[in-house]
Amino acid sequence: MKMKKLYLGLLASVAVLTSSCDMDTTNFGVIDQSNYIETMSDCQAFVNGMYVHMRSKTGGYYMFYPDVQMDQFIGLADNGNRGGIMQTGQIRPGDTDMADMYYNMYIAINDANFFIPRVEKLIESGEFSDADVELLKYYKGTAHFERAYAYWYLFDKYVNYDASQLDVEGKGLQLQKEFQPTGNRKEYVGRSSIKETVAYITEQLSEAYDLIKEYETNVSTQYCNPNSARVSSYVVAALWARFALLCEDYKTAGEKAELVINSEKYELTPFDEYVSMWTNDEGSELLFVPWAEQGNGGQGIGENYLRNNQKNSSDYIPTVDALLAYGDGDIRFDAFFELYNPMTVQGVDYLAYAFNKYPGNPVLNTGSTNALLNKAKPFRLSEQYLIAAEAYSVSSNLNAAKANQYLNDLRAARIDGYEEETLSGSALVNAVREERGKELIGEGFRLSDLRRWGNGMTREAGYDMFEGTNMAVLSYIMEGIGAQFNNVHYDANDYRFVWPIPTREMQVNPQLTGQQNPNY
Repeated sequence: MKMKKLYLGLLASVAVLTSSCDMDTTNFGVIDQSNYIETMSDCQAFVNGMYVHMRSKTGGYYMFYPDVQMDQFIGLADNGNRGGIMQTGQIRPGDTDMADMYYNMYIAINDANFFIPRVEKLIESGEFSDADVELLKYYKGTAHFERAYAYWYLFDKYVNYDASQLDVEGKGLQLQKEFQPTGNRKEYVGRSSIKETVAYITEQLSEAYDLIKEYETNVSTQYCNPNSARVSSYVVAALWARFALLCEDYKTAGEKAELVINSEKYELTPFDEYVSMWTNDEGSELLFVPWAEQGNGGQGIGENYLRNNQKNSSDYIPTVDALLAYGDGDIRFDAFFELYNPMTVQGVDYLAYAFNKYPGNPVLNTGSTNALLNKAKPFRLSEQYLIAAEAYSVSSNLNAAKANQYLNDLRAARIDGYEEETLSGSALVNAVREERGKELIGEGFRLSDLRRWGNGMTREAGYDMFEGTNMAVLSYIMEGIGAQFNNVHYDANDYRFVWPIPTREMQVNPQLTGQQNPNY
């Protein structure tokens, strides 16, 4: 039995390394896969593994790459080129880190593909009590959520949502809907249309929502609370709102975001608790916080920016424009940035702000030093306020009163002494966009946001405005490899707003011929 449980935990990672890799076998090790899911404890163990996979995909490079690629961060000259391909825009299909993210999302998808038909068989077997059937349905809903989350991430990074090309084959995602390991390359799937991809992800979200909501209605609302380590229907609605915004379905985005906002289950973190939320990983606005404990499950998000815990060096620091976006009394400035005195760059001391949104949670440390580990916080109520504000600020779904309400509510929670404003037209649209940039910096949304808005970008360090002071680190940014990080420009239609399908995937799957994203 121990061997069986071990394979439950490892199935996705050892059985499916890519979406199309050679898998000409029906057995993994010595275990018959038809016997993996037979009992409630089997299901529980498998779902626990799903949460491990989800946790690992809500931090690290999954969040770091989309933000460091854009305009809010600048690399320092001695950062060892960590993240350099994204920062410089030298993005290539053969990059292994990007390929790993692609394959790992398909591992999660195949995880769900394996589990769903097997748990359905148990639900329909008549061998379980009504209470157990409800729990099995919750587990099934969790698997649909995992599948929806993985496909959302892939859609967000690898598909250019273009309303004029919705029906064109080869512009969407590879939709692997069933667990069918095979070495027959003729059976590998190519890319679907955008319309088919959107419909399938929406279907997964709907299935997840209905099943999890049924559990909450008939059994328990125990996961419908802040800081839950398990998914609730409100978490599903939050992902649905995020996905709808990406697809420019502003009506659905507004409705799903309001479902979360109006639930009265969550509230924006109070002003005086906001800074501590980022250290302690607890707050009234956190919908879902995947489980982690000392020595297990912490996410090293901050180390991608800070390099180490010595508070004297960084790989990436905020651009001056990012710093100056925050006005007087904005608690987010204190929460996200820390003045390093000195900030040492190639042996020379400067004065500069480090990005400190992920400072490390002491309870996750295994020793006396700060390991720069935090729990993942993939869904926050503030994002839903911003989704609702954007959804109601666009002309096709305009409700300026609502947009202003959500914008003002968020600002009031973040800015000491804030006085409400009533905005309209482009001023309202721009204010919502600016607020998204300030609230969600470093959370992996910037690439998607600028592409959706049709904005290009030019990354300028801007530190030359402090010339004559120790904050003028631009001189070091502009030397050596650091010169590549400054003045990087993307036009609004730059092909690099969409990532390439990995080289290996293109090589092993004949159905992908001619389906690589443009210019790669």
